[in-house]
Amino acid sequence: METKTRRWILIGGALVTATTLGVAGALLFGGGPAGSSEQPTTKLAETPAQVAQTFVTGAFASDPAAAAALTDAPPAATQALTATRAGMGTSAYQARLGEAAPPGPDATTAEITASVSWTMPNSALLKYDVKIPMQRVDGVWKIHWTPAVIHPQLTDGGSLVYRRAVADGALLGRDGKPLAQGTIPDGLYKTITGQVGDLKGTDGWEVGISAGAAFTALDGKKPEAGEKITVTLDPARQAAAQAAVDALPNGAAIVAVEASTSEILAVAQNRTLSNTNPFVGRYAPGSTMKIVTGAAALDTGLVQPNTSVACPATATIGTRRISNAGFGHDSIPFHTAFALSCNTTFGELGSKLGPNALPDMAKRFGLGADWTIAGADTNTGKVPPATGDQQVENSFGQGTVVASPFGMALVAATVVSGRQPTPTLLRGKVPVANDVAAGPPASVLAPLRSMMREVVTSGTAKQLAGIPGLAGKTGTAEAGGGTEHGWFVGYQGTVAFAVFVENAGSSQSALNATAAFLKG
Repeated sequence: METKTRRWILIGGALVTATTLGVAGALLFGGGPAGSSEQPTTKLAETPAQVAQTFVTGAFASDPAAAAALTDAPPAATQALTATRAGMGTSAYQARLGEAAPPGPDATTAEITASVSWTMPNSALLKYDVKIPMQRVDGVWKIHWTPAVIHPQLTDGGSLVYRRAVADGALLGRDGKPLAQGTIPDGLYKTITGQVGDLKGTDGWEVGISAGAAFTALDGKKPEAGEKITVTLDPARQAAAQAAVDALPNGAAIVAVEASTSEILAVAQNRTLSNTNPFVGRYAPGSTMKIVTGAAALDTGLVQPNTSVACPATATIGTRRISNAGFGHDSIPFHTAFALSCNTTFGELGSKLGPNALPDMAKRFGLGADWTIAGADTNTGKVPPATGDQQVENSFGQGTVVASPFGMALVAATVVSGRQPTPTLLRGKVPVANDVAAGPPASVLAPLRSMMREVVTSGTAKQLAGIPGLAGKTGTAEAGGGTEHGWFVGYQGTVAFAVFVENAGSSQSALNATAAFLKG
């Protein structure tokens, strides 16, 4: 059997045999070094094989026009060679010519075979064979141009293309768009990204024939998709919350929760509220604690909404002298005492509750509950067991009771839904309950909703009466050193929230921020 020989033409690699022609640098054939102005010299050869060899040597050089001149259609060949050179990027081309017997003296056609190999940027190989048709015109051998000289499936207007197949996976906002840094508090963004890590996945690749908008794949590897995680924050509500707290000179924070789904909608704080965040910063809740105390008093049967209660301007309960904010009434219904935020009424009720009544009821509203939430570290607050004077003070949110804005938002969400929320920040990442109680008794929910609505329509938050469906509870909490924090905890529809303003002196700033937040 006759042994055939082949000659290799190599791009972007070392010489592989003594008969191989090659120049270092991807997609450079012939001529001087990459970047030089020296061009290959085209010498008309006497045989079809020599013409074909010269062609493949320069086909994907920096100026393929010299190779295209060896064809019978130089403009079309130049365009096709240039398009594939661009489409294959830094891929390296090799062509090995098969042996061809010299044509007879009268022959006008011939065919040269070649084995082609592209080494792509990811080191994968694309291999195929081509046939190079030859014609003798006026005594000169030329390549009869056809795009199949580049690849057997290539047609006019097409080109070979190598491209990455980008892996899918991202941290998304509630609107489905990639979550950009700066759209949520920086500390929260860093916590989330620190927990979820790189979601991108592994890119794949594909090589094929591109023709207009069509792409026919020849080889490739599909990308390994990464994870898509949606942060539950609502862009519009987050922006409104941030604008509301940024408008205040004092440190301020807002947390909002969708009560029906338990998804966290907004977490905002201004720059003045430093060295903490709304998830973990704990403060005396002031009269917002009366939501819990009122539920405990209703549950134990101490009062009903219409029970007449005393609301003196000042009262001594135990050894504590308790005062209201400049008002007093001999006798009013309990629901009115709640709406007007009567400290003396709630101090008296608190003194009659058992040591664990407030802690137990608080936990049923999520205050003092402990959750492990993907994307955030949280602390809802603490309501310790107490008796005597301590129990009196705890009943209206002073004493040893502390709560975070996050914790009080859970209280409001529980009032709305009737069950304790399972707070979620990353959709699909179910929170873990560590120390969580069942929801509050159904019997206390309707009265609480009615009383919180009355706070807005005719009580301490009546400046917000024009906001449809709003219900809530104001709070002013002594913070020590003669300063007082301001609170408003409430809901509109199924959106529950807590607004906190540090050292505000009253709940006025919290009410102003609430109006700005809800009006957006």
